[in-house]
Amino acid sequence: MDLTKKKLFYLWVPLAVMWVVMALEQPAITAAITRLPNATEELACFGFSFALALMIEGPVVQMLSAGTALSGSLGSYRKILKVMNHLALITLSIHLFLCIPAVFFFVSVRLMNLPEELLTHSYYCFVIMLPWAPVIGYRRLWQGVMIKHERSKQVPYIMYIRLASAGVILTLGMIFKPFSGAILGSVTLACGVTIGTIAAYFFARPIVKDLKDTDGTDTMSYHQTVRFYIPLAITSTVTLGVRPILNYGITLGTAPVQSLAIWPVLLAYISLYTSVTQSVQEIVVAEIKKKTYTIVRNFALAVAVVTELFFLLVYFCKPLWRLWFVRISGVPGDLLVFLPASLALMGLLPFLSGQIAWFRGLLVAERHTVTITIGVILNICTMLAAIFITPQLIQTSGVYIASLAYLAAYAVEFTFLSINCRQYRLSAD
Repeated sequence: MDLTKKKLFYLWVPLAVMWVVMALEQPAITAAITRLPNATEELACFGFSFALALMIEGPVVQMLSAGTALSGSLGSYRKILKVMNHLALITLSIHLFLCIPAVFFFVSVRLMNLPEELLTHSYYCFVIMLPWAPVIGYRRLWQGVMIKHERSKQVPYIMYIRLASAGVILTLGMIFKPFSGAILGSVTLACGVTIGTIAAYFFARPIVKDLKDTDGTDTMSYHQTVRFYIPLAITSTVTLGVRPILNYGITLGTAPVQSLAIWPVLLAYISLYTSVTQSVQEIVVAEIKKKTYTIVRNFALAVAVVTELFFLLVYFCKPLWRLWFVRISGVPGDLLVFLPASLALMGLLPFLSGQIAWFRGLLVAERHTVTITIGVILNICTMLAAIFITPQLIQTSGVYIASLAYLAAYAVEFTFLSINCRQYRLSAD
């Protein structure tokens, strides 16, 4: 059956819901932390440890795209699963190494300039999140299998289960208060991702059992599969690895503790929009062909534009803005003052993220993943330059430095990918 706009929309909606539901978890956690004692310090501790965990998670993030692209047959699925098994061992070993107290102190305080009063709770948070990277990798792989075999409507159920478990843990934590806010956030994340992975396994298991040994496209050896995935792994590792560097950049500005505290709130909110646009990547990988190029491209552009317009609507409509940040998120008054300028600096991110997702999906489908890696390297170089140069030029709050660096990095990557994907645009026309 020919691909239509309506069919494309119905294929995309479950993935968008999955990403949004997943993105809602972090605002829920930060909202809970703001309603517990020592909210500013606890938010800073949680944000710091979460950024470190995300850095370790980097190599497994692209398992969603890899599972979508390479699970057409039992043979190809086994190869990408073997890659995931090796990545699970590597990421778990790195996390364990950083859990050594002396190593954590050196990395967090000596290298990343974490204020020492935040060290203890940040360490406990990081230890609790030990299963984070491996279980996320397996979950994303199995979700990719589901997308590949047209079970995308079932994908959000996994995230519903994860979010429901997170809601239960947060509610109990706020009622009985067995932990500090930061530790409650880490317990919620660790339990939520583990439960979600178990659910993904049971959803994907029947599909895997029905896979045939070959579907006629299983032409890649294991070593070729590794070479295909390595640029993707580097891409997500570099992207997420910069989060701790952003935390370091925040400490170079004024009001470092307040900036560290508001930064996870800001990122959680931005992720609600970028999660919608990022969901386009898997649809592009699954559906892009020469005859469908135009319709998929236009759909990706429409998602980016509509998401950007919704961001601007909330930003300029003060009642909606206050509903989210004051009523729902419960941001303390001393932190609210940082939000308007920070959000303005990051205002184009929904559109840029949507177009970058389109370009990346196209490149994965064409198996030119090295171009994606180069784009990400340019992204990170731009971000690093902004982080270190801006404090030398102006004296401002750390969160503004991080926001400016974030926008500049995405703008550079968008420009690079736009130029390099012109050849596919021309060949499709």
